[in-house]
Amino acid sequence: MWHGRVAPEDGDYCVAEVPDEGPAHLVEVLGADDRPEWDLHAVASQFRLRTRFPKAADVEAQAHHAPGAAERRGRLDLRDRLAFTIDPEDARDHDDSLSVRREGDRWEIGIHIADVSHYVPAGSALDHEAELRGTSVYLPGGVVPMLPERLSADLCSLRPDCDRLALSVLVVLDGHGGLHGIRFEEAVIRSRYRLHYGEVQEALEGRAMLPTELQEAVETLMALARALRARRRTAGALDLEVPEVKVWVDDRGRPIRIERREHLESHELIEEFMLLANRCVGAEGARRSSGLLYRVHDPPAASKLGELERTLRALGLPRPGDLSDPARALQSILRAPLDPARRRLLHRMVLRSLARARYHARDSGHFGLATREYCHFTSPIRRYPDLHNHRRVREWIRGQPTGAWDPHALEGLAERCSALEQGATEAEREGVKVKSLRLLEGRLGEEASGIITGFVPQGFFVELDDDPVEGFVRVARDLDDQFTLDPTGVRMTGRRTRRRFALGDPVRVIVARVDVPARECDLALWVPQRRRRRRHHGRG
Repeated sequence: MWHGRVAPEDGDYCVAEVPDEGPAHLVEVLGADDRPEWDLHAVASQFRLRTRFPKAADVEAQAHHAPGAAERRGRLDLRDRLAFTIDPEDARDHDDSLSVRREGDRWEIGIHIADVSHYVPAGSALDHEAELRGTSVYLPGGVVPMLPERLSADLCSLRPDCDRLALSVLVVLDGHGGLHGIRFEEAVIRSRYRLHYGEVQEALEGRAMLPTELQEAVETLMALARALRARRRTAGALDLEVPEVKVWVDDRGRPIRIERREHLESHELIEEFMLLANRCVGAEGARRSSGLLYRVHDPPAASKLGELERTLRALGLPRPGDLSDPARALQSILRAPLDPARRRLLHRMVLRSLARARYHARDSGHFGLATREYCHFTSPIRRYPDLHNHRRVREWIRGQPTGAWDPHALEGLAERCSALEQGATEAEREGVKVKSLRLLEGRLGEEASGIITGFVPQGFFVELDDDPVEGFVRVARDLDDQFTLDPTGVRMTGRRTRRRFALGDPVRVIVARVDVPARECDLALWVPQRRRRRRHHGRG
């Protein structure tokens, strides 16, 4: 419904507010031009993301204040411990903080998670809106948060030198990663440092030094994380490495650069302790039958593994061994030494052969992590299942009855959260794609190198090496031949020239066409000048 003076015309980009009931309201007419600063709005609209908080939720968020004596009362005071966060350099919120303290020949690790459940009680307007969103959505240059910024970027974010409420998982480990004690506490902490992965990696490699006490804590945690990781590998956990693509934009939404984020050992430091906390909560929840939402991952279907084996054989890549033990078979090929491009290809193919992880009301195990009784607990600022599980942990700590959960209602919540998560993942991919295409607009006519990542009968997709963007090559158009895709779907052969293209092959291309609104990029095969002249002469 439009009540303004200027009505939108066909083709205009608009921002509209769509309430749960009643007609939509047009907020702003952006115009007909396709501008970078509107990309976030366009993607949010495409995926029906909820970009505005209801007034009732905003009012509840603004009513909260920094924790004082009343909020600290009854909580374990851990503000004297050296706690710190480690996140990406551009992180917008900080869910988790770590601390470590030696106890004889063992260590007590504090895994401190923002106590979002204190600020978002069940049944509140904030809770209702968070459940409808399900998750935060991170787009290049912006975020559609699950909670208002007053909470997500301030009171619930474990910022340095600020008192913050936390639910803490305190675990006692030996030097081999053996678990000797667990307890859950409502706590108040005060993070001392905000670190990012790059600087922690430099400290671990000796290329930089953190303050002495902090350096020792980071090195101790890294040693324990290595031990925990070794135990998971022994149990059959998979080490999949699919690099995250990060797009950097300026204040007008224009892409500056795009890069693959390298997987660092400092990432593993955080990953291992978050996984440990999630497993501890999941195991306690299973013991108590307390209505947790579990994170489950089914073993791969035999047909998918067979298809993977045939594809790898056709490409001459390492193949799994005895498929009767899928975890060991996949572990063996993931460890194969390959060049970076083919390694990325192999890991993506293994990932595509696996089932999608999802939320479930009952625990059925997590194949990829080789564990049971696993849940999400460590990101309550940005994931609703974590917030749901926080409430169960608070009930344990306070000795409150967990209540009888309707299994159908819990399963319905699990299904909704899984669907919202998938939608958010697709929106984030679309956001990266839009900015990636904008970056390629400035490279029209340029040559580039890349590798083939997929086939359809008309041609193949190529991911560029320098800017990890994917475009499409209509191969018959460029080589004046008819190409046939083989039954495995991994190789294409020209009928006349017998020229072959296969998954993972390096190719030289030219950026031929970019259409951002249509989300399309056409690449042309680069043909040497001499060959181009001969082909032109033959046609003439």
